[in-house]
Order: sequence, then structure tokens, then C-alpha cells
Amino acid sequence: MKTLHQFLFYVALATMMAITLSTAWGETKTVKKEIHVFLERQILVAMENGEELYNFDIVTGKDGKETTAGSYRIFSKHKKYTSKKYGSEMPYTMFFTKDGKAIHGTQMATLRSYLHTYLTESVGSHGCVGLTDDNAKALFDWAPVGTPVIVKTEEQ
Repeated sequence: MKTLHQFLFYVALATMMAITLSTAWGETKTVKKEIHVFLERQILVAMENGEELYNFDIVTGKDGKETTAGSYRIFSKHKKYTSKKYGSEMPYTMFFTKDGKAIHGTQMATLRSYLHTYLTESVGSHGCVGLTDDNAKALFDWAPVGTPVIVKTEEQ
């Protein structure tokens, strides 16, 4: 009789452990993150599981230094970075093209975004996507390497 009780005890214990483990393991979720850059509207939208998480004003490339529409991925991140080509400080840099285009903090991003959208493209960037430093930090902390970056024109 003792063996039957021990057997039932171990079956009950194993069942409880299986339920606990499956509950603990079942709580892991896949999080889908994407960054959408809208060139004409000069906004960046960060999406998590299909829902808008962030919506930031941006400044993109000026004439002759355009930010190119396409699908990319963040492949390198640097909290502090200085452009080798232009000598500009680029806080919270996330590179998404091999030719050096990145999402990063920049000076007067909101004002430049407005001017770029409504008045003149001459205040644009050299092809990067510029944000305020605070917005760049929030995005930098949120987006891991590998996050898709989709740069779109309004027609797309």
C-alpha cells in the first residue's frame, strides 16, 4: 500500500510541476518591433506588435543627400558617435544602411523637421534620420539590433 501512495504522490507532484513549468514557460511572448519612417510627413513611427508606441518628428535628407526609401534593419548601435565624414556628434546612433545612414539625435530636430516639411529641404540631413536627443534615446533603448526600419514615401 505504501508503494501505491508513493506512486500517487509522485504522479501528483510531477503533474503540479508540469503545470507550473508550462505556465512559467507559456508566459514568454514574441514581441514584433518595427520602425517606419515617412519621408513626406517627416515622422517616425515605432510599432510594437502592430500598435503605435512612439510617433516622433524627424528630419531626413536634403536635396542631393536624400534618405532612400526601402527596407532595412538596424545592424549597429552606439550611444555616443561622431560622424567620420562630417565631424558631427550623433548621440544614440542606430545604423541601418552600409553607406552610413542612421537614426540618431540631432540639434533642433523639431524645428528642422517643420522647415524641411513646409518651407525648404535645404535644412535636411545628409541622409540620416534625425530626432531630438530625448526621442533618439527612447528609440535607442527600445529597439534592439535587427529591428526592421522601413523608409517610405507617401505613395508606398
